[in-house]
Amino acid sequence: MDWKRRFLAATAIGLLVTSSALAGRGKPDTAPNELPVEIYNGYLIVLEVGAGSLQGLRFLLDTGTSITSIDRRVAKKLGIIGEQTKVFNFDKFVPAEWAQLPEIAFGPERVSDVPVLIEDLRNLRPGQKPLDGIIGLDLLRRKSFLVDYAARRVVFGVTDQLSGMRAAPMREDETMLCVQADLDGRPVWMIADTGVRRTILYERGQEAILEKFRIQGRVLAHSMGGTVENRLALALQLSLGGQDLDREVVFISPPAADKLDNVAGYLGPASLNAKQIVFDFDANQLRWKK
Repeated sequence: MDWKRRFLAATAIGLLVTSSALAGRGKPDTAPNELPVEIYNGYLIVLEVGAGSLQGLRFLLDTGTSITSIDRRVAKKLGIIGEQTKVFNFDKFVPAEWAQLPEIAFGPERVSDVPVLIEDLRNLRPGQKPLDGIIGLDLLRRKSFLVDYAARRVVFGVTDQLSGMRAAPMREDETMLCVQADLDGRPVWMIADTGVRRTILYERGQEAILEKFRIQGRVLAHSMGGTVENRLALALQLSLGGQDLDREVVFISPPAADKLDNVAGYLGPASLNAKQIVFDFDANQLRWKK
């Protein structure tokens, strides 16, 4: 969902450019399958990554991004030259570069010969520091993992920490990870995106209930396709796994992609205000604990 990240990068919603960090800079003792992370604004997850010969890089963990990417600065340091391609960005195809990364490592995960996008990430600055890359769903889906927001850590391959957790159905394909939510009394599938805070809904497919929403105002968002004005609204009810969520949502026009016909929009798991969230790919469930 590369278009989604670009679309949100400079929005008035303020998703990725604020600087309040909950994470300390120290690295506490961790188990072999754990990785300390930084948490910004309660939802943005930044972890330390090794790419090729470079170590100590700052990558965003983003379940809403399909393909892992690296910044142009990193590609230049590694001597990697990309091949031209096109990716879908909000409402049109735009030029992009593909490349093969010899190796990428984060926590206990080490992957060789990784296809990545080379992009300009300089506007994505959690904590007022530039990002070196984004770990996308292509690498994250390799095994289940737990995000511990309270302890500021990610645990990979979790098996014994799931008791007493709430759960919601989850499904995935090669490009997206979705959870089933309840919107005004009907089930909808939404992309589970750790890179967003607010709930974001596509206007298409919501016509039957749109008139029930109370319009709160408008927000401007900027993408490579230009400036777009979106509506801020209040839903009658929004819940996940029986837990009520913030009813304030942002309406956006959907991209012209048939693959998204059965997807209502984006939901940030951090909106659950949970201490721990598990992406359980074995049981196809999103789990969380308050």
